[in-house]
Amino acid sequence: MKTGYRSSLIRILEDVLKIGTVFILAMSVVIALIAAADKSSLGEASIGSFETKSFNEGWSLTREDGSIMEILLPVTLEADSGEEIVISNTLPDDLSDGMSLMARASMEDMYVYIDGVLREQYASDSIEGMSYYIPSAYIVIPLDASDSGKEIRIIIRVKTRGVINGVTIGNGNNVWFDVIKKGLAVNLVAVIALIMGLLLTVAVPFIRKSFRTDTTRYLGLLMIDVGLWVLSESTLRQFIFSRPSLSQYFSYFLVELIGAFTCMYFDEVQHRIYHRRYLLMESLVLLQLIVNILLHVSGACALYRTLLLSHLWTALSAVIAIVCIVTDIITKRIKTYRITAIGMTCFVVLSLIELGAFYVSRFHVFGVYICIGLIILMIFTVMQALLDQITAFELQEKNQTVMTINTIETIASAIDARDEYTGGHSERVGLYAERLAREMAADYDLTEEDILRVHYIGLVHDIGKIGVADSVLNKSGRLTDEEFSLMKKHAGIGYEIMSSLGGSIEGLLDGIRYHHERFDGKGYPDGLSDTDIPLIARILALADSYDAMTSNRVYRKRLTDEEVRNEFLRCSGTQFDPALTEIFVRLIDRGELAANTVEGIAADEEGRIRTSSLLENKLQKDLLDKKKISHPSHVRMLCYIIKLMEQKGKDYKVLFIGAENDDEDSINAIREALRGQTGRHDVNIEYTKTQNVVALYDAGDDEVDAYIEGVKALRPMLSVEVLRAKT
Repeated sequence: MKTGYRSSLIRILEDVLKIGTVFILAMSVVIALIAAADKSSLGEASIGSFETKSFNEGWSLTREDGSIMEILLPVTLEADSGEEIVISNTLPDDLSDGMSLMARASMEDMYVYIDGVLREQYASDSIEGMSYYIPSAYIVIPLDASDSGKEIRIIIRVKTRGVINGVTIGNGNNVWFDVIKKGLAVNLVAVIALIMGLLLTVAVPFIRKSFRTDTTRYLGLLMIDVGLWVLSESTLRQFIFSRPSLSQYFSYFLVELIGAFTCMYFDEVQHRIYHRRYLLMESLVLLQLIVNILLHVSGACALYRTLLLSHLWTALSAVIAIVCIVTDIITKRIKTYRITAIGMTCFVVLSLIELGAFYVSRFHVFGVYICIGLIILMIFTVMQALLDQITAFELQEKNQTVMTINTIETIASAIDARDEYTGGHSERVGLYAERLAREMAADYDLTEEDILRVHYIGLVHDIGKIGVADSVLNKSGRLTDEEFSLMKKHAGIGYEIMSSLGGSIEGLLDGIRYHHERFDGKGYPDGLSDTDIPLIARILALADSYDAMTSNRVYRKRLTDEEVRNEFLRCSGTQFDPALTEIFVRLIDRGELAANTVEGIAADEEGRIRTSSLLENKLQKDLLDKKKISHPSHVRMLCYIIKLMEQKGKDYKVLFIGAENDDEDSINAIREALRGQTGRHDVNIEYTKTQNVVALYDAGDDEVDAYIEGVKALRPMLSVEVLRAKT
């Protein structure tokens, strides 16, 4: 009683701990959300102000033709390359020491004058080694109180398009705060992509052992390339590259490689079916990159100008990728990577949008769309990998189950081959048990898998008979007490034999060990009773007894259907589970369960008596009649061989060829008549001293007639009897 009380307290304590920890976690999340939303810091520790002011109004634009107009920044003007655009304004009157002004140059030369004095410049002719097309950059000009109210003039020399970005004023480097905040998300994703790409690339040797593919390597390289490109194009690149010229080369090279790595990754995902297409695009991308570098170094054409061709190849690669995906959808090959295909499509589409944004909007934050696409690709790739692993595990488990089932069926046939009185017994017990389980399914919550499992366990329930001596197993008559005690050992022997497969099919060991237990506790091997006997064993007990009663035995013919029914009712509650017996008898009464035997002889599910069953029955009858069989074990093995061939759709024609007398001349006559007559796959066994059994492999009626004629031609006095399968 104390133990039960303690167990209840422990369970209550466990429930309280689970609920409590989940509640505290939920409250922590709520508090975090409130803290993020509540911006008030009254009475709290202040973090100071990061406030900046936009300085985008009040600007005057002066063109080379002398025209002047009022403008609001930012703005894009139509201007020719080399044209100078001058904008001017008056600085605020409330400037103080330590303030800064920030402007952004979008690949244009920029000169900033305050009160006529050049305070800062960013131009290709002012930086050593800078190419004509300079990368975009932020320019920060320190201000002090003396600059208040002075004129500011910015000269922009146009190289691509007349882009004039917004201007901000703030305290110190506060001007960077909005820039950092604006690019934080995309840069964070880029860093994550870079780190994950490095991890994937380093882990390739280990991952390939599990996935056996190079997709992880190319995905890792793609993530590294995209991550580095986004960082090189980000608003924070000035914190990474002290020399803008290096960021320019870095950015151009990386963006051109994105198409190549994408093709490599897609090629592996699509099982290299479109390898030539992707290989062509990879070659074109790499060739274009090499040509661009040579043209830039020689001074013939800058990287910015040749970048358009690289973008065209990248766009063409994206189109080819989409075509390949659509082709796989039509041919249904996409089912092998259907989840990854979603991520691939999203990545391609968003990459094309990213590419288009480069030409459409100069104010676009580079990397936003491609990073979103990369995240989607990563998510769906992981989902596909998990699905593939689950599928592989299920397939492995299924194959293991199939192998176990095949082993069980083979063992079942081997068991029946040893026992001359129970030919086909294991197979029939499996069928009867399955039919009973199906009828029980609704009341006992049995699934289709459970029902099939009952069938397979029925096939192998008598495996322990392998360990029973032939003299006991095939004795022509009732067993003595000593022999019966040895026979009862087969349940324990079978349990030990199949222990290594016990985990493959649930209930297997219970069915083997306990199918001879009785409901009243008088069975063996452990004397279990009532519902202590596993359900599978109670099912098998009924199926096993039903086959025993409806099959011929060495000491009796099969019982009539009425006798079988009465026997079950008589033994209900003693030998058998009464609830299951009621269901079993109901199946018999409704005609939904019938013995797969004909006059006690084993038959298949369609009621046909196979040749193997006829031979088994003849051997059984002859032994019952005390006929001296020369080699019973040889005949039983022949029955087993014939049964295996019948399962494969092949058949043996069985003939008994004998002489009337048992003198030496008659015996020699049989040997001489059969010598040279049997083929390579035929079998010739001495059945009795005066009779041989001959099995002709896969022979038609004409071949059988020809064989008989050949035997008669040599020894006309020999008798020939043909066993023919019947219904």
